[in-house]
Amino acid sequence: MFLVKNMAKLDFIGQIKEYSFEKKLIKLDLIDRKILYILENNVRFSPTTIGRLLLISREKVSYRIKRMEEIDFVHGYAAMLDPKKLGFHQYRVYFKFKNLDNDQDIIAFLFNFTEVTTIVTCSGSYDLQFVLSVRNQMEFIDKFGKIVEKYSSILEKFEVLDVVEEDIFVLWMILHEDDVKKVKIVGEHKGSTFQKEFLKKKNLNHKINNNMNEKINLDDKDLSILDILKLDSTSNIKHISHKISLAPISIEHRIKDMILAGVIKRFFIQYSPTQLGYQWWHILFKMKNLDHERFTEFIKNHPNMSWYMRFLGKWDYQCNVYARTNAEFHAILQQIRKEFADHIMYYDTFIMFNQLKYYQKVK
Repeated sequence: MFLVKNMAKLDFIGQIKEYSFEKKLIKLDLIDRKILYILENNVRFSPTTIGRLLLISREKVSYRIKRMEEIDFVHGYAAMLDPKKLGFHQYRVYFKFKNLDNDQDIIAFLFNFTEVTTIVTCSGSYDLQFVLSVRNQMEFIDKFGKIVEKYSSILEKFEVLDVVEEDIFVLWMILHEDDVKKVKIVGEHKGSTFQKEFLKKKNLNHKINNNMNEKINLDDKDLSILDILKLDSTSNIKHISHKISLAPISIEHRIKDMILAGVIKRFFIQYSPTQLGYQWWHILFKMKNLDHERFTEFIKNHPNMSWYMRFLGKWDYQCNVYARTNAEFHAILQQIRKEFADHIMYYDTFIMFNQLKYYQKVK
């Protein structure tokens, strides 16, 4: 098991601090959970808009959000980008070690490796998972070869999967189903949530989505905007305008275009559900004759599931699950197995500990 020291001292780079012996569970009331639910849909909703939706003041919304940050429950706000639209190819790598005596050294090495964009620790068939984002296969061979060579003496086995796609959904479990229905998510007529563009993209005829390998031509200003938003998706337009010396109206138009082109997939909040009493699990699936849309709709509408990756290789899918107990996780797994009994060939499960890095490459 990886026990990572001093994570809180690092600048925000996509960390989700889940596993801790010391942390006590926190309590969020219904208003806190509603705020969290709205931010999960789009973190750029302003306190004014959230207050209007929940019939409370803007000041109360701002106070509650700040409190969730101060107790180290909410860690940051990110933009999910499509790496293929930026010309990157991703490989998810799984390592199992003979021993973990050098765990801090391994994590430090990977953390400072520019091409390693995601690092998560786990327990089960593997100890560590990470994502390599590269321009082509030869770059992957070079970078991955250096990592394996450095740790070959303690590496028991590894697996490499070619990432086809990835998406993040709202984690419905933070609210009761009846309360979800009462929170009507709407776009802002003023401000810069870009909610209308996200809804428009969702309702498009999938012409862009179907060509998943299509690289979008972006200039340096576009890339600079993405470089700011990727780890601070709440940045206001004036701040971005000042930072890259471009008119606010141009910033808005560029962000809208990148959303409609599929470069920006969503603006999301990063927090630790384990502080609410949930354990973090991942499930790997090998499928046959599967309807991809049916499977992803199932994940999207399941209250305990919030993310998936699709692969080429030994496994076809990896899914995120939060459950309060082993029994609840087992029930969720059995539900999936029953729903897709004719399609699941085999599966594997992991207990997840910490996400140490989620840093998307832009340039």
